[in-house]
Amino acid sequence: MESLGIEGKLLLGQIVNFLLLFGILGIFLYKPVVKMLEDRRQTIAESLENAKKIENNLAEAEKNTKEALAKAAQEARLILDEASKLASAEKKKTIEEAQKQSDRIIAAAQNEAKLMKDGVIREARKEIVAVVTLALDKIVGTGLDDQDKKKLTYKAIKEI
Repeated sequence: MESLGIEGKLLLGQIVNFLLLFGILGIFLYKPVVKMLEDRRQTIAESLENAKKIENNLAEAEKNTKEALAKAAQEARLILDEASKLASAEKKKTIEEAQKQSDRIIAAAQNEAKLMKDGVIREARKEIVAVVTLALDKIVGTGLDDQDKKKLTYKAIKEI
């Protein structure tokens, strides 16, 4: 073997080192990795089992829902038939009452709108008077008495 460039002691040392490394890796790396993979496999198996249970529950719930919907539809048809019979008798009375109520609501809304409009106009006038008075004070200064200022203010507001 020495003619091939292989030294026996060195080869034996490398084999021992390899076996030691293989043993250490087996203890500290292989077992935890295998345990982790086993835990993962178990988790996946449990997840698949839970998914099958959920799928079965979902199918049962869908079946129950379809049955309930069919029953509700049938009951609704019966109720609608009965209601249409009653509604034809009460239709005219209800329409008249609704018309009266809508007329009252419209009148109340128009009245409230008018009151709001009047209030807004009053507030706007107050604001305009205040602004014009302030502008007049700035322009003219204190040379006018209150009566003259009031006359000029109302004149300016009428022009606006």
